[in-house]
Amino acid sequence: MGFLSRFRRTSRQISDPEQIAGESNENTTPPAVESKGQEWDEKKEEVKISEWESPDTLDMIEKGQDKKLRKLSQRITSSSKVASKSSKITTGKLIPRPSNGLNIDIEHLLNRKSRRRISPTPVFERMMAELETTLLESDMGHSAVDAVLSEMRSKLIGAPLPRKGEIDKIIDAALISALDSLLRVSYWDFNQTVESIIQKEDLAVIMLVGVNGTGKTTTAAKIAHRMIKMGYSVVLGAADTFRAGAIDQLSDHAQKVGARVVKSQRGGDSAAIARDAVDSAKAKGDEIVIIDTAGRMQNKTNLMQELKKVHRVVSPHLVLFVGDALAGNDAVEQARIFQSFLNFDGAVLSKLDTDARGGAALSIAHSTNRPIVLAGIGQDYDDLTDFEPSGFLTDLLSDDIDFSRFRPEDGD
Repeated sequence: MGFLSRFRRTSRQISDPEQIAGESNENTTPPAVESKGQEWDEKKEEVKISEWESPDTLDMIEKGQDKKLRKLSQRITSSSKVASKSSKITTGKLIPRPSNGLNIDIEHLLNRKSRRRISPTPVFERMMAELETTLLESDMGHSAVDAVLSEMRSKLIGAPLPRKGEIDKIIDAALISALDSLLRVSYWDFNQTVESIIQKEDLAVIMLVGVNGTGKTTTAAKIAHRMIKMGYSVVLGAADTFRAGAIDQLSDHAQKVGARVVKSQRGGDSAAIARDAVDSAKAKGDEIVIIDTAGRMQNKTNLMQELKKVHRVVSPHLVLFVGDALAGNDAVEQARIFQSFLNFDGAVLSKLDTDARGGAALSIAHSTNRPIVLAGIGQDYDDLTDFEPSGFLTDLLSDDIDFSRFRPEDGD
């Protein structure tokens, strides 16, 4: 039983097409949804992706984030989330990776001639309310849920009324398309990007950021293992001098995967350690440095200042946000706020193999306009895979939806 089971039970109760029917000349577009879209469009040119050294970021760090400021920051960021999605990643260092999305064929249903159209009837609205509840319970972010509902309405309302046996099919297809649209951001290839950086600059520096307990240290070891298997020499920088046992944990990982580690005592200057790791790699001809930073709660100003200092000192080529898939909407909020401060290049989602609801994965890319680049799918060092949005969505929905139903039928 998948996470959409309850919603699909509701949608299947629509046995008579007339329950969602209206005449073709009716105004079937809900005014509220239309006006919201206009407001977002007007803001697109006003929103700019924040930078590490932006005046807004510096002001927020210097003044501190008290409760009122945090709420204001969240409102500002929330209002720009859809507009930010239209922005493109212009950094030339990232090597694009094509991701074409799911190929769901329902054109033969949407293009059918009919005077009767799908309309926002009370039955239709009850179905949409059930979908909203289902998605929120799956720990999706509110902005992502709003985007799915808006996309569903745009595809369904005004479409030709389906035949009696095709109602659930067209609803399922619209839902798949709406969920797939959440993951449509500029994906880039991790391996090729790192290789390209090394070819140009001889050394690639990767910095991992995120809150406590998301798996940054383990992810650092997994990335090191992957790069060593590709033939590169790797240095791990133990810049997490805050958490008890973090230095020993990273040292143990380094020994197992065959990487060198640069470290100091607990409580040391994390920026100095990161710089020493880079200097050591340059001196000994290593090709990759991975900086493991301390877990920063996104509302702790002094810790965010320290993280910014690490970034300023080592100037990493790539910054990756590490989030816990099981944290759901909390991971989405963490990513969104970290992005406002740090402008990371992509996300790594740990424990994705144990997340049956997929809320964080479906929401992070939409909320930050940054792709999930890598996914942790187990405890072994090899259990780090490139995130493929289409494959993820197919696996997530396979218990609820039979994708083979969307192949074109003869005669349609």
